[in-house]
Amino acid sequence: MLVAALFTIFLGTVFPLLSEAIAGLKVSVGAPYFNGVMGPLFLVLVFLMGVGPLVAWRRASWDNLRRNFLWPAAVALGAGTGLAAWGLRDAYPLLALTLCVLVAAGIAFDTARAVRARRALAGEPPWRALATITRRNQRRYGGYVVHLGVVLMVVGLTVSMSYSVETEATLDPGESVELGRYRVTFEGLRASEQPTHLRVEGVFRATRAGADLGRLTPALKYYPTQQSPIGRAEMRVSLVEDVYVILSGFSDVGRRQATLKLLVRPMVAWIWLGGLVLALGTLVTVWPLRLAVASRAGAAEVTRSPLEPARD
Repeated sequence: MLVAALFTIFLGTVFPLLSEAIAGLKVSVGAPYFNGVMGPLFLVLVFLMGVGPLVAWRRASWDNLRRNFLWPAAVALGAGTGLAAWGLRDAYPLLALTLCVLVAAGIAFDTARAVRARRALAGEPPWRALATITRRNQRRYGGYVVHLGVVLMVVGLTVSMSYSVETEATLDPGESVELGRYRVTFEGLRASEQPTHLRVEGVFRATRAGADLGRLTPALKYYPTQQSPIGRAEMRVSLVEDVYVILSGFSDVGRRQATLKLLVRPMVAWIWLGGLVLALGTLVTVWPLRLAVASRAGAAEVTRSPLEPARD
């Protein structure tokens, strides 16, 4: 599926060039193409991430499938039903989030079963049993961490792309614009000459559900060698949602009015968090834990007194 996704991106990037070079036709391939094609591919990828690790290699049977998938599927179905009852009606986000729950539930179910078996065998506490099974099968459990990272990224992408909202308004000093829980009040403009450009800042006061978020100062930078200004957005970031304030323009007469764009993007931070978790899973997979444990065991064997009895 990753190869198919790469080919899709490659085709969408190269096709306009080939069309113009061969047929002389200028074709534009934009976001609708990539969203329409990549979305289903990633849904299939997430589904395979939930199914693949729980299918026993060369021992797949209906009994094994039923035993391995009963609880994860029940949890995912319950989560999907709960999301639908909560008001989530769009098919793509509902399916994507349900599949993400399936993957997470499958990982939790399989890991809990392995920890329980290890505790029954060696009498270890849960955290030590988890460390032991991870050390003995790094690729499996490191892969699980990678899958969790992908799940976080898919959740962030799905929610941020499906439920982002924005508005644009032209304000006088003291006027406000509201979007959801956010209220942004325009306080004024200020300009400053920088060594390489003219900088015009808008000063805004933002609140979220009545809580003060402080001042935000988005800016426009005017360079002598460029016809259009370069904007700099201001943002407030959280795990729940990000808010962006962009200064789109201002009135030339007295610089009294400012036009701003206000955007709210939910769960964008989950994309970055998922990337960190994915990197952590990669480290768990490739880090030579077993070699390090073997080296310590060998060193302990060498330094042990000849009269000291061997320990299991």
